[in-house]
Amino acid sequence: MDAESQDLAWVDDPVQAQALAQRLRGLSALAVDTEFVRQQTYRARLGLIQIHDGTRPVLVDPLPAGVLDALREVFTAPIPLIIHSASEDLEVLGQAFGQVPTQLFDTQIAEVMLGADPPPGYQKLVQRELGIELPKQAQRTDWLKRPLDAEQLRYAAEDVAWLPTIADRQRDALTRLGRWDWFAEECARLCERVRAAQDPNPHLKIKSCERFTPLQQQRLWRLLRWRDAEAMARDRPKNWILDQGVAVRVALLDRIDRSSLESATQIDGRASPRVAAKIEAVLAQAASEQELKIPLARPLEEAEKQRAQDLREHVQIKAEELGIAPEFLCNRRGLEHWARYGELPEDLRGWRQRLLAL
Repeated sequence: MDAESQDLAWVDDPVQAQALAQRLRGLSALAVDTEFVRQQTYRARLGLIQIHDGTRPVLVDPLPAGVLDALREVFTAPIPLIIHSASEDLEVLGQAFGQVPTQLFDTQIAEVMLGADPPPGYQKLVQRELGIELPKQAQRTDWLKRPLDAEQLRYAAEDVAWLPTIADRQRDALTRLGRWDWFAEECARLCERVRAAQDPNPHLKIKSCERFTPLQQQRLWRLLRWRDAEAMARDRPKNWILDQGVAVRVALLDRIDRSSLESATQIDGRASPRVAAKIEAVLAQAASEQELKIPLARPLEEAEKQRAQDLREHVQIKAEELGIAPEFLCNRRGLEHWARYGELPEDLRGWRQRLLAL
């Protein structure tokens, strides 16, 4: 490791990791970041853990045997982790330590609640709050390669160096504005979402899905659920198993036969008989009880469109009063769900529902 010019520590053996764990147990919160690689896998490959130990950044090499085991107790304890834009970090930490962290202080969420346009990046946040310009050159590093050079180490260390200071400022501001409970609820919801792992209804995230017939939506649901399960089982990227555009084209086919499927699998003018055969086998299976009960998207009726517009205007007024982005207060999905069913979707209830008096 080339770290002579860095005010940081490097940990790459179990003895050092155990000593670090002992120091970290005395902290009330832990500023953390991770670096990983996932271009060729479903699960991210953890390449580095950055931790602020209360004095300086510590870079932990998770690759040597025994290092993660020495830190497991720290990362599975109910201590708040200070992370910026935490969803992928929570996922990779959950894979590394067998448990998704349960206590979170996400500085990105905090900044949006304090009025920033979503999503605020860490580099811009540090520049605005502290007047410090962070390095960008090492963003595309292969974090599994060793050794890491001085530039890469500095980049990694800077990702946690300023998190405690920023979190302290945000905590004070959120408390002063009476938004701490909102923030805590939002962070807890993010942890729950990461723990949920596989999306039970991936078809609903496809653009214009409401224009599909029920049969087309069920077909799309089956293909996406199969893709996700295969990607997880084989540890390969989802689009390596089935390109999303291909799944949509197959879902919209008038008839299912080998010729139509091969045409639908074309990417850059090249069809894939192998993928077509797999899709044919998946679609030949009988529909499960779960598939027959999936929620179906549909276009808003005229009266529902007016209800959505009324709520949008209400949200806009409330967001301006609070000085926060209206799309964070209630996004389009939330508006349309409320217009249809008279309530926000489950993941947008809580503080939003109370604030908007819905």
